[in-house]
Amino acid sequence: MIKKLTVIVILTFILLPPAKSQTSLDRVVAVVGNEAILESDIDMLYRDMQIRGGMESLKEGNPRCQILKIFRDQKLLVAQAKLDSLGQGVDNIASSVDRNISALIAQYGKEALEAYYKKSMEQFREESIEFETEQSYARSMQASLASKIKITPSEVAKYFKTMNKDTVPVIIPDQYIIYEIAKKPDSEKAILDVKEKLLGLRKRILDGEKFQTLATLYSEHESAIRGGELGLNPLEGNVLPIRSALSNMRIGQVSKIIESEYGFHVIQLLERQEETGLVNFRQILLKPKYSLEDQATGFARLDSIVKKIEADSITFDDAALMYSENEKSRAGSGLVVNTINEYMGEIRTSFYKDELNPDDFRALEHIGVGEISRPYASTDARSGKVFYKVVMLKEFIPSHPINLKDDFNYISKLYENKKQNEAIEDWVSKKSETEYIRISEKYRECPFVSASWLF
Repeated sequence: MIKKLTVIVILTFILLPPAKSQTSLDRVVAVVGNEAILESDIDMLYRDMQIRGGMESLKEGNPRCQILKIFRDQKLLVAQAKLDSLGQGVDNIASSVDRNISALIAQYGKEALEAYYKKSMEQFREESIEFETEQSYARSMQASLASKIKITPSEVAKYFKTMNKDTVPVIIPDQYIIYEIAKKPDSEKAILDVKEKLLGLRKRILDGEKFQTLATLYSEHESAIRGGELGLNPLEGNVLPIRSALSNMRIGQVSKIIESEYGFHVIQLLERQEETGLVNFRQILLKPKYSLEDQATGFARLDSIVKKIEADSITFDDAALMYSENEKSRAGSGLVVNTINEYMGEIRTSFYKDELNPDDFRALEHIGVGEISRPYASTDARSGKVFYKVVMLKEFIPSHPINLKDDFNYISKLYENKKQNEAIEDWVSKKSETEYIRISEKYRECPFVSASWLF
């Protein structure tokens, strides 16, 4: 994977913001312009990087020094971005934070998060918005600096000859470029069965049984271990059907059946905070269970499409546009796009083996380039939604030693990122000579700290 700009790599890796001090005793360890950097900022980022496996992003040396430098660099970038009226995406940060918090609460639970960060979810949200806003300004400034870098093919060739083989892959793994036609299961019986079961559970709740008990026993959502309770989370962070239902519910009310991309839900509103827009609710989530007959029907539909392609009455691309029901790939005429590292700014059309959905890889194992797989069932890792699919292996790039002929684009991107990082580092170095900076004596030994900055 190609590493992006240095500051972006490290800071966007952290999903949670550094904790702000809960006490006036928290030490200020640096001041950059008008902005303070707290000891707790460094402590929390250090701890998060240990927990989440981000320490390898740091170079050799004292990691706390490097984290302090990350904060110093970001403060400089943010200040300049504001002066230059940059900051793309700042207006959308609140809704993005709300979605992230909802996902975190669903994964870890509200109480666990509040215990870990020693603050309420309301405080956590405010600090998350502040943190993400700073990152947005910093990224915009980085992008502005990076956009001035232009490279030529001759520079790429020269760079390849001098590449450090210890820091770049000597062997490029196998890569797959695939197209798909995906159909949703079409079974009224499976949907009726799940609705009937959910109606029965809803009736039991209305008749006096505890919602949380039934959620623990039957819900297929990870919140089942907490009796189906999601905890306080932003209303806007929920999928539209649930958001719409919650907006019109009374405290304690049990909803009718709600259908979403994840399945079918019954929810109960527990708390609503009008000022903050936070809600707490319980849910029971059930997903349709498709039978072998449903699968056979779906496979037959795909077989008929494949026969048309093999008879040359339609191309695979046109068939995907006409028949596929996965909107993500259908828009690209069936091309499956690799968004695994989208949060790093990396979107590719190729997949390494370990990036493929296991169901897809098993289908690819039995076909060659230009061939179409047999129909198979595939489960989306994010939503758990089932698709019946056929895939075509458009291109297979075998594992090979890195070379200029086959990997020019990859090498070019490596070189471009290297030049962009150098330009940003150079800008930061020059900016630090003119900006007001003061750093605690405690960090005297950090290589980037000037003696004139110490306090």
